[in-house]
Amino acid sequence: MDISDRSLQELTAIIEESKTGFDIDILDKWYFKITEYAKEEAPHHLIESIGYEQDNVLSMKFKINCSKRAVPHLNRAIEHYMPEMQYVTQLYFQIVQQIIQKEYEEYNPEKSGGD
Repeated sequence: MDISDRSLQELTAIIEESKTGFDIDILDKWYFKITEYAKEEAPHHLIESIGYEQDNVLSMKFKINCSKRAVPHLNRAIEHYMPEMQYVTQLYFQIVQQIIQKEYEEYNPEKSGGD
């Protein structure tokens, strides 16, 4: 079974894309875009409660700052940008979204059906 040059190039491209999609700078860019979009969509009184921080020591560690009332806006922002992300980045933000939703539901169990 021979692998054609084209198939090999496609596999190489997939591997390279997966490596670059999980880069610190790329994640930082998406966190910025997501929080800015959430701020644009949220009511004015919630804008200050949406943001993120990158850990100074562990550069791959990010902390999202978001009030419970702003969680639906943040989740919609993640969904909005999901199609533009590389596959590995999509997987990363799907997990982030699941964690946010779980914490939101634990805090506010009567609204656990989703917004």
